[in-house]
Amino acid sequence: MPALPGMTILQTYLCNMKQTDYALFTLPSGMRLAHKRVAGTRLVHCGFVIGAGSRNDHQHPGLAHCLEHMLFKGTNRRKTIHVLNFLEVVGGEMNAFTTKEITAIYATVQARHYVRAVDILCDVTFNSNIPQAELIKEKKVIADEISMYLDTPDENIYDEFQEQVFGSHPLAHNILGSIESLKNIERNDIIDFTEKHYTADNMVFVVVGNIAAEKAIQYADRFIPELKHRNAPPKKEHILNYKPTSTTEKTDFSGAYTIMGAPAYPEKNPKKWPLLLLNNLLGGPGLNSRLNLGIREKYGYTYHIESGYQSYQDAGLFHCYLSCDARYVQRSTELIQKELKKLREDKLGIRQLSSAKKQFQGQIVMADENRSSLLVYIGKGILRHGRAETLQEVLRKIENITASDILEVANEILQEDRFSHRTFLPS
Repeated sequence: MPALPGMTILQTYLCNMKQTDYALFTLPSGMRLAHKRVAGTRLVHCGFVIGAGSRNDHQHPGLAHCLEHMLFKGTNRRKTIHVLNFLEVVGGEMNAFTTKEITAIYATVQARHYVRAVDILCDVTFNSNIPQAELIKEKKVIADEISMYLDTPDENIYDEFQEQVFGSHPLAHNILGSIESLKNIERNDIIDFTEKHYTADNMVFVVVGNIAAEKAIQYADRFIPELKHRNAPPKKEHILNYKPTSTTEKTDFSGAYTIMGAPAYPEKNPKKWPLLLLNNLLGGPGLNSRLNLGIREKYGYTYHIESGYQSYQDAGLFHCYLSCDARYVQRSTELIQKELKKLREDKLGIRQLSSAKKQFQGQIVMADENRSSLLVYIGKGILRHGRAETLQEVLRKIENITASDILEVANEILQEDRFSHRTFLPS
């Protein structure tokens, strides 16, 4: 949000704080900065959230992730060792990750070292020189990462299932890419990617911690360069052409793994909230989830069982996953379908609904204490919607969900004839 006429940046900050539990304003460089003051801690978490991920790789699957690795391989000011040492020597840490739709580059330090964190974050984000020799080495490292991932069935089956469901959609391919696609990524591809996507309108710098607004503004303004006034490519929405399919593969894994699911609501669909609550009740992280109690604890069939729902800009995916001995695959799958049928046919009672809400709200409150995750949440909200919903707004939306809402989304998303299946069986 630009400063209003006649107001200083800090005055605009205080005005914005009345509307959210963080402040959002625009620096002279054109970069948006979000600041959330957290008392009672000596730490500050800060970093860039960028609206570009693997869905933007296009003809080079794995490009966004490869760039994330290369950011730490030297800049115009620092060699690799100096990049890696800069925060470590004061007990801080710097990290990055890539998802389907965003890249995050962030640091955690004591508040008194905030200036160091902003300095190095800006250096790696805007001044990385992508040395050719380092790119060759790092591609080998990523190839090893891909090989290890292929030997991790619970990750492998989920990524293959996404490819199966999403088909030709940009969300389909693996974030890491493949060993073959990795070979085709060149230095110029990485530079072009940053020039297209690392723009002021497609990035947010977020500060969460015990640091005053004046200081957050002062040092960010010092180190964030003035960005060229160019717009990132528009966020194009793609149509998902989906037909349910089923696949079974023989593998070298000792156990069996099964995943089933179907497309679900995209990010902006208000029905995502009842589906999130339903998912948490069915197979969320709680040991009292219906899948865990009804299959793992009651029968001892599975090593691990869960459900999940992920929403994206223009699509979503709901799934149920389990790992077990091969002889229990069919029976476990039948029991999952039995639980799905209950959700489609039986409206939750008052106590059931209240209990489900309390559990989900409690998990969200606990997650809010993870400051690095909060940083990313604020950045994503601003990039996707212009603002991040407050904790109070999220809890209120969950509280307003009715049993009829859950029954409705269950009948729209959990129909068995919509589901695709993928199974790994030992050879």
